[in-house]
This record gives sequence, structure tokens and C-alpha cells, in this order.
Amino acid sequence: MEHYLDELIINSQRILLLQGPIGSFFTEFARWLESEQKEVFKLNFNGGDEYFYPNNSPNTFPYYDSLDNFEAYLIQFCQTHQIDNILCFGDNRYYHKVAKNVCLKLKLVFWAFEEGYFRPEYITLEKWGVNAFSPIPKNHTFFLPYAELPVVSEPEKVSKGFRCMAGKAIPYYWNAYKKRKAYAKYQHHRFLNLKYYLNLWTRLELSEYVLVTYKGFAKRVEKGEFGEFFIVPLQVYDDTQVRIHSEQKSVERFLREVLNSFAKFAPAHLNLIIKHHPMDRGFIDYKMVIYEFLEQYPQLNGRVFYIHDVPLPVFLRYGKGMVTLNSTSGLSALLHNMPVKTLGRANYDFEGL
Repeated sequence: MEHYLDELIINSQRILLLQGPIGSFFTEFARWLESEQKEVFKLNFNGGDEYFYPNNSPNTFPYYDSLDNFEAYLIQFCQTHQIDNILCFGDNRYYHKVAKNVCLKLKLVFWAFEEGYFRPEYITLEKWGVNAFSPIPKNHTFFLPYAELPVVSEPEKVSKGFRCMAGKAIPYYWNAYKKRKAYAKYQHHRFLNLKYYLNLWTRLELSEYVLVTYKGFAKRVEKGEFGEFFIVPLQVYDDTQVRIHSEQKSVERFLREVLNSFAKFAPAHLNLIIKHHPMDRGFIDYKMVIYEFLEQYPQLNGRVFYIHDVPLPVFLRYGKGMVTLNSTSGLSALLHNMPVKTLGRANYDFEGL
């Protein structure tokens, strides 16, 4: 079974990188591609991109024009530099959707990274799309011949956690702010304001309820204090998985649907644990939605729990099942032989898996 990374190396010579994850991943990836005798080009769209991949790097170009003019620019760029493959992080960012269409027009190959279907320590690379746009066959018989493949070696451990994420995000947004006039026409896929993020993150770091309230919750789960329960992992409020790959269009609508179903159909002994997404710290909170629900169904008090900052694996080991919109945590649940119900479109949602 050929690895996508092998296919990229075999069938490429001149590779264009667009936006990567916040941090130095694309800089390091470019060095690796160059060690494989590939010529690498890079486009920067804001000062944050430029900070981690400087404009004075070889074959690196800033794009200062508008999103409307990007397609024409990219077509000319690819033809001038004889690009054969384009890589990016996230296939639904504005500029990346344009790039995918350009690849189709020019018969180039489009590749997208994603944060990882299997986490932590992994990043996913797929051709033409990720998540529900993934080309992975939704037919369990496709995977049967590969059931006996050897287990992959343990990945290198990487730093993780809120502070690690913030340590990369702060210089990214600060430099995007500093150079906002140079990239005045740039359109970001999220709110691009460092002060906004700093206010939220600082408040959360200093918040006693984040640091203290859930201390020991995992141990209580292990001791069986919550009985039989289903886990509901919430997703990032503005994630494209929510906006593009589901009918609910918002995490709140998904949560209300789950709560209503729980109230009407769950057996009396079953509990529900709702897990806030760690990347949504400070951005949004659903406790009022849950309080409103419990006021409507007071008999469910003591059976619905809303938690932050508790690692997912403990719930996968002790829970009875998972309900998710289309989170990749559903794959982790399946690896733990936990039943999973998806309410959105997921690339792992097919019979026989």
C-alpha cells in the first residue's frame, strides 16, 4: 500500500506551499522536501506566515493582492514556475479552495494537511481533500486486505497543551498585526486580532474554574462515580467540520439536539458527559445552554456533566458510547471498541467499520 507521502515524492519536482499550521512545520517540511531533491516555492499571505517562513527564504513570495485576484495570480505563478503539486493546511480556507480549483484547471495535484485523524503526534496528508472531502473509500471491504499490516513505529513525542499552542499563536498574530498594512487585502479564515486572543487566553489562564474545578475528575471516572455514561466531545465553534460538513451548522444546535434526545430516550441509569473542546477555551461556553435544558428537565439534574480540560482517553476507556457531530475523536473511540454515532458527515461513517 503506497503512502501518500511516497506518492508525493515520486510524482513531484516543483512544489508550492500555501498556508501551513501556525508554527514552523512548513519551514521544516520544506527543508525535508529539498533533501529529497525537490524545488520548493512558498506564498505568504500575512505577517504571521512571513514570521515563520521569511520572505527572504529561497523561492518565497508575498501575496499582497485581493482574494478576488488570487486565481489569476496563482495560474500565472504556477505556469511561470512550472509547479506540479500544491500543498496547504486545511482545504476550506478561502485561498486554498481557489488553489484546489486551479489545480483542477491546470491538471496539477492538490494536497491538504489536517491536524490528524489520529492524535496526538500525527498529522494527516491527503490528496484533493480531507475530512468529508477525503478520497478514502467509505467501504469496509476496501480495508480488509490491509488488516494484517504491521503496526507502525511509535511516533516522536511532540510538545502539546494550551501554553504550547499559545506560544506559537502569539507571535503569529502579533506579526500579522504589525504587517497588516502591507497585507491590507488579506482575508483570514478566522478573527485576526492578537489583543482579542490575548484577553481571552489570559482570562482563562487566571480563571480558577479552569485550573481547579476539574482537578481529579478523571480519577472519579476511573472509580466509577459517574456510572454508565455517554461522552459528547464538542468541536471548535467555527470549525469547517461544523460549518461545511454538517447540517446543524453550529455546535450549539448539535448540543441541543443531543440534549433533547437524551431527555426523551435515555434510560434512567445513563449519564451524559459533555466535553468542551480545549481549543475553544475562552471563545465560547455552553453552560447556559445546559442550564436552560436542566431547568426544562429538572429530573435530569445530576445526570448531565459539562467538563473542561480532562483528557479524552479516560472517557473512551470507561464510557458506553460516543455521540459526535463528525469529530476525529470518533476514530479514537472506535479504536477503543466504543460505539459511535455521528450526526454530521464524517469520513469514517460507513457500515462495517
